[in-house]
Amino acid sequence: HGKTTLSDALLATNGIISSKLAGKIRYLDSREDEQQRGITMESSGISLYHKQTENDTEYLINLIDSPGHVDFSSEVASAARLSDGALVLVDVLEGVCTQTVSVLHQAWVENVRPVLFLNKLDRMIVEWRMTPSEAYTHMQQLIEQVNAVLAGFWEGDRLAEDSRMLDEAKERWRETHGDAPMSEWYLEEKDDSHIYFSPEQGNVLFGSAIDGWAFRVNHFAQIFAEKLGIPSPSKLQALMWGDYYIDPKNKHRVLNGKQLAKLYGAARVATSVPLFVQLCLNPVWQVYENAVINVDQEKIDKVIGALNVKVHPRDRRSKDSRVVLTAIMQGWLSLAQACMSAIVEQLPSPVDAQPLRLPPLVHKSPKSAAESRPPPKNDVEKALYECASGSSDAPVPLVAYIGKVVSVPRASLPDFSSGKVQADRVTMSAEEMRAKGRDAVRRELALSRDTPTGTPLSVLSPSDTASPLSSGISTPLHVEAAPEASIDSLAEAVDKQLVLKESESEDEILIGFGRLYSGTISVGDTLWAMQPKYNAKDAKTLPFLKQTTVQSLYMMMGREFVQLQSVPAGNVFGIRGIAGAILKSGTLASDAQICPNLAAIHTETFPIVRVAIEPINPQDMDKLARGLELLNQADACVQVVSQTTGEHVLVTAGELHLER
Repeated sequence: HGKTTLSDALLATNGIISSKLAGKIRYLDSREDEQQRGITMESSGISLYHKQTENDTEYLINLIDSPGHVDFSSEVASAARLSDGALVLVDVLEGVCTQTVSVLHQAWVENVRPVLFLNKLDRMIVEWRMTPSEAYTHMQQLIEQVNAVLAGFWEGDRLAEDSRMLDEAKERWRETHGDAPMSEWYLEEKDDSHIYFSPEQGNVLFGSAIDGWAFRVNHFAQIFAEKLGIPSPSKLQALMWGDYYIDPKNKHRVLNGKQLAKLYGAARVATSVPLFVQLCLNPVWQVYENAVINVDQEKIDKVIGALNVKVHPRDRRSKDSRVVLTAIMQGWLSLAQACMSAIVEQLPSPVDAQPLRLPPLVHKSPKSAAESRPPPKNDVEKALYECASGSSDAPVPLVAYIGKVVSVPRASLPDFSSGKVQADRVTMSAEEMRAKGRDAVRRELALSRDTPTGTPLSVLSPSDTASPLSSGISTPLHVEAAPEASIDSLAEAVDKQLVLKESESEDEILIGFGRLYSGTISVGDTLWAMQPKYNAKDAKTLPFLKQTTVQSLYMMMGREFVQLQSVPAGNVFGIRGIAGAILKSGTLASDAQICPNLAAIHTETFPIVRVAIEPINPQDMDKLARGLELLNQADACVQVVSQTTGEHVLVTAGELHLER
């Protein structure tokens, strides 16, 4: 539908890619098979800077480009959990598809506010040769179809709430009136106008991602308000969609359909052009008509002059009509500017979104219960609802949600591709590294000869030196040294450990992709990792609670990772150090007893395709088992089953998912 193409235009505003290549390279499709197939298979995150020209306010926008194919609904589910808003693209020609309904439902379940983008208007002009009036009618029907989907979700929630409230009312009636017949009970009516897409409200964009342009009706309202003699653009914006027309005799007056019929007759209404068509669509159609369909250089020059657009002489002389068109449309109706403005104005910030989104996750309550914005019951909920980062002097409880785990090549991480670590690995041989380890043991022995309780071997694996207890306290584990133990014997033990660690060195590293809801997370922090099945009140679920140390933090920049020392609340981030502690998804918290375990992600699809996997070379069976283990952790919609016969079975969501 053009989501990754749209993302290219947003990336170009930050100088990540050239504006000339926007829409062509699909930067966030980093996999080779994604580029070949032309579809997104994995979610990619990137952080963008935006400055509003009207008020010079600066924003950091965390963008997640998620797949559109139904096989990858689990990717959409994890992206929805980590986001506060969604930009939903609908192909204006294909209309509402199955995956469109699935994406809208995922946004509805996660309480994510959506903005609608009607994409590929260029195909309506160039391929289908629709007139502006025909295109307007078609888009009206399409928006009504999308709103009908949202109405179905609203009614479903209202019926569930009706049933729940009726049961509660019956229970209260029995307590006070016994078995007496219950009086009539009615569900309170609620306004649902805020859930629908309506262009005059500014939550609908029209455009073409491939040609680099988009607009909302407020853009044209600001241009034509003064020309039509309307006191403010906001008043004209309310009339830009629907049955409104310019008075044929008085060009500075806008009439609705009934007023026009009363003054000029019903026949005049049928032949009149709606305000949206006259002010918004007709100019766009004229540009395409002169630049692509019937190329006329003289008219193109007039259009450029009328629109006051700067077009490079090289682009004007280009024989490719699309180059001229893109230059005009990007200068006139910038896709990135329209999308960024819609995101900033229509979608909530973390501070505004979390009081609405988190109560259902924290209390496992219905979504409707959050509409009343319940007050926080303790300091944890207060920090979550306020999106508080805290400070070193006044820390707040840390709660983060890891929506997915991705497997990335070791060399792609800045920890291993630059700096001292890489220099050490290049310049030091394995023997030199082991010698360095023996020196560390000698230093520890020299410092601890007077310590009767034993010698801590800090050079060993962290898992050997700490044991998480159910009380929430980490107790160091000391290795007792025998009286006759010598430095050489201990050094030999370290040799074995270092060799073992070298053999366990993996080319792929698991990175968690998450969202920090409260507190500030820093490198070196020791946190509790709670899997979805963990419950602080049930001792039987303690195996699903593990302690982990933050080894690295990253800002996700598509195919690249930027190393960070700390991340404040409200941001998405990458984290290294959760391998083995979190499978697929989970919650990170500073205190496992008081911090909530956020609900598991709701997914629209389930794995149904079963395939038996075996290596071509039987000697690679261990490598296959390790690869399947990584895959099971990194893909939320994959199940790996090991049969008693030794056969490995892979269960995926579909054939395309299996091929990925």
